[in-house]
Amino acid sequence: MLYDNFKPIVDTIFNNWTALQLAVEQGMGAPGGEKTAQLMSVYVARYCVENVVDVDELAEVLEDLMDEEFDTACHDNSPKEIAIVLLNFLELLKAGHYDEVRNRMEALPPCQKWLSTPIQTEVPPQSHGNPDDDTTSSSSDEEQNDVNGAVGAPTNGAVPMEEDEVGPGWTLVRTRRKK
Repeated sequence: MLYDNFKPIVDTIFNNWTALQLAVEQGMGAPGGEKTAQLMSVYVARYCVENVVDVDELAEVLEDLMDEEFDTACHDNSPKEIAIVLLNFLELLKAGHYDEVRNRMEALPPCQKWLSTPIQTEVPPQSHGNPDDDTTSSSSDEEQNDVNGAVGAPTNGAVPMEEDEVGPGWTLVRTRRKK
């Protein structure tokens, strides 16, 4: 039951996550990015419900998923922001504060539901690295994609993002700080 209540929240938060949306839209990683994002949502919801997870651990799982599934590195701290939001909702659900969950969900900024109805009958992605493994694979021969994004309203004094064209087919997204 906790999973059934938490999964739609994960979907909504992922629909608001600009980095994930850009990775899917730009065709990062393997073909079928939208389906991969749907399966990622299933995996994250199950992972949170079935394990005792802290913010840093979940942020690392999200970073691993973005890297391994979409060849995307988020240098904007958005995986940690997503982890904080998801775990706050999960704690409210566990405590039975359903009215508070509903109020917070309604307070989220409206978003385009770019993820279609998730496919829950399939097995979620399995190979996402070990959260306890601090090693990262990086090679100067590989292109590393830098995508920035955040969920909901910026919480660190940032204002909406601006986009700069950096080459054919590539868009560099940066946050602007309030002055």
